[in-house]
Amino acid sequence: MPRTPPIIVTGMHRSGTSLTASLLAAVGVDMGGNLLPADINNTEGYFEDVDFLDLNRKILRQACKPDEKGHPDWGCTESEHLDEDRIALFSEEASELLAMRYTAGRPWGWKDPRTSLLLEFWNALAENARYILVYRFPWDVADSMQRLGAEVFLRDASYAYRIWTFYNRRLRDFYKSHSDRCILVSVNALRSNLNEFAYLLEKKLALDIRPELLLDRYRNDRLHTCEDRDPLIDLINAAWPHCTELLTELDDLADISGAGLWRAQPLKSRLRTPDRSIDDKSSVDVSVVIPCFNQGVLLLEAVASVERTAPSGSELIIVNDGSTEARTLEIIALLKAAGYFVIDQENMGLSAARNAAIRIARGRYILPLDDDNRLTAGFISDAVAILDSQAAIGVVYGYRNEFGLRNGVVQVKEFDLPDILNENYIDACALFRKKIWLDCGGYDASMSLMEDWELWIHAAELGWAFSRIPRVTFDYRVRPDSLISAVKTTEILDEFRARVRTKHPRLYLTAAIKQRDEARHLIEIERARGEEITQDMAAKIETLEHRIDDQENQISLLRSEIRLKHNELRDVSIQLDQSNALNAWIANSVGGRALTLYGRFKYKYLLPIYRLFGRGPTALSLKNDSSSRLKGNIADSER
Repeated sequence: MPRTPPIIVTGMHRSGTSLTASLLAAVGVDMGGNLLPADINNTEGYFEDVDFLDLNRKILRQACKPDEKGHPDWGCTESEHLDEDRIALFSEEASELLAMRYTAGRPWGWKDPRTSLLLEFWNALAENARYILVYRFPWDVADSMQRLGAEVFLRDASYAYRIWTFYNRRLRDFYKSHSDRCILVSVNALRSNLNEFAYLLEKKLALDIRPELLLDRYRNDRLHTCEDRDPLIDLINAAWPHCTELLTELDDLADISGAGLWRAQPLKSRLRTPDRSIDDKSSVDVSVVIPCFNQGVLLLEAVASVERTAPSGSELIIVNDGSTEARTLEIIALLKAAGYFVIDQENMGLSAARNAAIRIARGRYILPLDDDNRLTAGFISDAVAILDSQAAIGVVYGYRNEFGLRNGVVQVKEFDLPDILNENYIDACALFRKKIWLDCGGYDASMSLMEDWELWIHAAELGWAFSRIPRVTFDYRVRPDSLISAVKTTEILDEFRARVRTKHPRLYLTAAIKQRDEARHLIEIERARGEEITQDMAAKIETLEHRIDDQENQISLLRSEIRLKHNELRDVSIQLDQSNALNAWIANSVGGRALTLYGRFKYKYLLPIYRLFGRGPTALSLKNDSSSRLKGNIADSER
């Protein structure tokens, strides 16, 4: 029987290749016996044959230039060069692996994104191999890569778009040469085209399957994607036009295309600006402030989140705090050209950058946003409603969703003055009244790294209340060099507390007095509770003592009864012993045995004769006669 050629599933990492491979496995394709186990980044499983995975990793690491910056495990370094001669050295090992995996009759294959860079290598070895080439929108891939927690991608977010381009060019070129044996599919469009996918599997890969099997297995809840007109698409299109150009090519070629699911338009800000030269006299509710220093790639996501979530009547102010990195400067220039308001200044630090923006902000309310974080939907609107309706509240904050090195929701507690004096649990990304900033004199630049903490303490000293929204209000990106990691040493925290106590001595004194009074109040409460418990226990003890006395009286009566019964039993026992002794003596003496024999003889033979003649002895005479005779017989026997 001829060998069944393999079905190879590949595409850029984080592009839905695992999902696609799971569909094949569900319809009977053997994807390997030794699969990479599921983990937190892919809970449904990777469906990657470990033998092919390990070999591809080894090939790519050898093919990359040594000591070059990048991610050799994925075959991508700065030069994007792969040594084809080194790749060819693994032909024999790859052929042996194929020989072990070939099966007769049953369809089989493997999945590994790294195969995208080795398609021609495997195609030369795997005769008549068939391919499913998967691609995904670049902005979705970039977001997923940030959630992996790999430091190389967290330190340089631009890698996502560079690697996406590097991989998908290989898919495009291979598909053009071998389209008769390939299915090119957009995973973004797969869910709505499962019937078409089933048809293509039958037509191009000779797999006879039922479409409902694919629908039963399909899971897309972990495949996050943007809406077709999300502002991030326009920003990515402006910053990486070659990505959207390549995406358009893939959509034009694809058997299942993502065309129509995204749309890039010329970049233009819809947000207001503080530029007085613009004839805009309408009021501004919220001014969002984003300082940026050499993080232009991440800045695009922050700006997109503002465009996505800010209500009408909001303005955005970006502060270029002396950036020097070339890509950041290019992106800032793009933003300026698109109408975004940018303040350029020498590098003066986060506090000075925020102060510069807030100083010219027109909004009644201020929302600082770090350039590597993102706002979530509804936060600004909900916070504005709280501030508009409650004049005593000055600051509104919420939970944060951490992603990157750590992943998960941080549920921030309610505001408490003693707690905030001890530690800062309210992030800078909180909506507050501009009046607070004015009354506090802005962010204190001398409190570098903790200027937002000091602002909250100062606002509390001025009497402002805080309101917490109990849900996620922004995404916090945890990177290797995040500020949240830099300020958590004991020395820095102790130094900051000392400086704040020096600046706000009355507040700390008031807080200390309040804590003392609260402690005294708690002591009084506990003391009252103690007295109440003591009285209650005394009453219970008295009741128990009465019960014990009653029990002791009952025990005394029972003991008397037991002694009486014991005496009665002793008398009965003595009588029983005497009776037993007499019976034993009668049974064992000669006279006793003779008397027994005589009695038996008399009652058996003599009594019938007496009764016959009517002269039977009375019971008494018999008894007396027997007694006298017994005594005589006993005396004779004793003699």
